Amino acid sequence: MKSLLSRLVSSALRPAAVQIWFLAAAVLALLAPAARAEEIDIGVRSTVVDKSLQWAHQTGSPEDGGHGKSFAILKIDLIKSDQKLVKPVDEEAILRQLFRQLEANGFHAYAKGAKPDILLTVSYGRGDMKNPYIRDQGETPTMDGTPTVSINGAFAQQLMDEKTPGYEANLQKASFEKLFIRVTAWALPLDKTAKAKMLWKTIIVADDPDHRDLNVIAPQMLEAGAPYFDKALKKPEIDFYKPLPEGHVNVGTPEVVPPRVK
Repeated sequence: MKSLLSRLVSSALRPAAVQIWFLAAAVLALLAPAARAEEIDIGVRSTVVDKSLQWAHQTGSPEDGGHGKSFAILKIDLIKSDQKLVKPVDEEAILRQLFRQLEANGFHAYAKGAKPDILLTVSYGRGDMKNPYIRDQGETPTMDGTPTVSINGAFAQQLMDEKTPGYEANLQKASFEKLFIRVTAWALPLDKTAKAKMLWKTIIVADDPDHRDLNVIAPQMLEAGAPYFDKALKKPEIDFYKPLPEGHVNVGTPEVVPPRVK
């Protein structure tokens, strides 16, 4: 009798325990997005375009492009789209942040009287970016510059990529509209008639352009992207979660307000 009673009591308590477990799980599920809302989801996409030094094994690592560190910044441009940015961007502030991150990652401004190793251009804006998780299926240049069609190989690799864990989620997230900053390095032309030669490019993206002010999050974006300048990534994109900058209130000189006369 006691055994039957204890089983009845135990079975009566089980639903309550299950309810508590589900309640705890629901609370954690609600807290996770709230925590993520306090962070910026930043993606870094970096490519070495000129691979001549890599092919010649003249770089410090297989990922390193090996190009020079002395730089000059040519220009910064807004890439206009149908949708406007939340606020106009302070381009001088962006360049100051870029300069700081370049120096923090081993680059340096060219000395007066010398020539820079690389010329940098900067572009920014919002829009639908090329999805790095969808491989090119067109013509790609070979080492000697002649194009070759690589549809079959790209398609086969695409099928293999789709089998990797998290691929579909990353592909979907990368398809959303982005805020972006692109830093592109060019070779110093030997003469005025020479065609511009791209050396490397790094694109830094962030989600939610309808509610994010690029002026506010640009420092975190450049901090995430600068270590990958002139680097080839082993995967399409690297994700970073950076804390949102804390707000502040400017307090002026206090004044004494006399009481009203009734």
